[in-house]
Amino acid sequence: MGYSVSIDRDACISSGNCVADSPDAFDFDDDDIAMVKDGVGQLLDDRLVRVARNCPAGAIILRDADGNEVDLFG
Repeated sequence: MGYSVSIDRDACISSGNCVADSPDAFDFDDDDIAMVKDGVGQLLDDRLVRVARNCPAGAIILRDADGNEVDLFG
């Protein structure tokens, strides 16, 4: 399917879980807020869901091809 990924900058608490889980897909910007890297496109959807679920602030937002937010826990 290929989820699109974004970070809710207001929600991000810079825990680093996403960077530790997938350093090719996530990094920190100059404000120490998580950011999505180009490598995120290489991750399978199930991996993206696991990384997003592991974010303690729920700051990783996944959207399907129609632009609908993916329910990570439903």
